[in-house]
Amino acid sequence: MFNITRVQLSADGWTFNILSERVATITDPLGNRKVSYFGFDTQEKALQFQQWLIDNKLCSASTVRKAERLSMNFECKAWAVPTKLILELAQRSTITNTNNNPHISLTQQ
Repeated sequence: MFNITRVQLSADGWTFNILSERVATITDPLGNRKVSYFGFDTQEKALQFQQWLIDNKLCSASTVRKAERLSMNFECKAWAVPTKLILELAQRSTITNTNNNPHISLTQQ
């Protein structure tokens, strides 16, 4: 389904898992997801996505910042995002990138 790239962050097993150009997670040494990242071209889109997560109670906390983990301009860093949503958004961004459309809207239906 996904070609996940895993980058070891520390000697004790913390891992950065890249699901797509726009979606990634960090897991602890036991494989438990601790945080998820969603990338956007603009801060406005990242803030809209953050608000969508909050309005729909799809995270326990979130923040928007200049991208530090993803190769996008901005990222929404969120905790306790459902696995199903992470996978769906990663799949959408992979399909969109394959179709050469750099302006994905992760919440677009």
